[in-house]
Amino acid sequence: MYNQQLVEQKFRFLQRMTEVIRSGSLNNIESIEFEERCLEKARETGDRLGEVISLGSLGNAYQSLGEYYLAIEFYQQWLDIAREIGDRLGEAKSLSGLGNAYQSLGKYQRAIEFYQQWLSITRKIGDRTGEGICLGSLGNTYEYLGKYEQAIEFYYQWLSISKEIGDRTGECICLGSLGNTYEYLGHYQLAIEFYQQWLYVAKFICDAYGGQSQRNGEAMALSGLGSAYKALGQYQKAFEFYHYSLEIRRDLDDLNGEANAWFNLGLVLEKINRKSEAMNAFCNAREIYHAMGLDASLQDCNHAIELLSENVASVASSFWFERWLTNLSQLIKASSQ
Repeated sequence: MYNQQLVEQKFRFLQRMTEVIRSGSLNNIESIEFEERCLEKARETGDRLGEVISLGSLGNAYQSLGEYYLAIEFYQQWLDIAREIGDRLGEAKSLSGLGNAYQSLGKYQRAIEFYQQWLSITRKIGDRTGEGICLGSLGNTYEYLGKYEQAIEFYYQWLSISKEIGDRTGECICLGSLGNTYEYLGHYQLAIEFYQQWLYVAKFICDAYGGQSQRNGEAMALSGLGSAYKALGQYQKAFEFYHYSLEIRRDLDDLNGEANAWFNLGLVLEKINRKSEAMNAFCNAREIYHAMGLDASLQDCNHAIELLSENVASVASSFWFERWLTNLSQLIKASSQ
């Protein structure tokens, strides 16, 4: 009886600490050390449920660190025990973890195998939320494989479930995924339809509940609309959507998003022959990319500036162009140091 009370007390403590870890109050290294001690204690006392919780937490921690093979080891142990004790929800979650880890490793067929098992369980136990997320994961994986029609099919199923259960966040992600896929396939009008729906739902959630994540979703939807209209050659509309996206990114202090918005604005401004404004936009993007150490993006930005400078040279006076180019050259050199 006394041992049972100790187990129950430890399990309640473990639950509280697991919540702390998952909330981000402890970093991954600390959570791993803590969970390893809890796992050892659970095995010493024969606490199978506590063992399952620790294995899942360890798998999640290693997954977030990019240690996918270690994550797979813990997820597999979690799956084995969940099946042994008849924990169907734990089985579903461990299969989800295994699918995610294999997807991160680029082993997409293996990921699909685990996702399909996960999907089967969610349907058997009536977990509609889990089913929707699983369908989204399958869609995402088929998209990685270049099987876009299959991806779209899974996204539509996910969208249907999200609407049915009132999962507005899932609906947003799904609408964005459909928009992105249709845009990639060159179906720009369809992409615009889904981006517009995404924007509407993101605004609705933000107005109703607030939250930074939904403002971020709103900015992403606006950026998607800008991209689709740019592809259609409707540059004025593209400019407007990119500009709205930039305003939100700046409000959120999202430097990477702000830099991307500036860069996209530069491309569109160049298309509508607003060269000096395009140059300012590129320079703003370049400054942020440099500050963040995003070398690949910085190179893209410098290349855009060089191409634009060639166009400016054809219409600018020699004196002022050389002066401007000298200052620009010094700016670019400074950023590379």
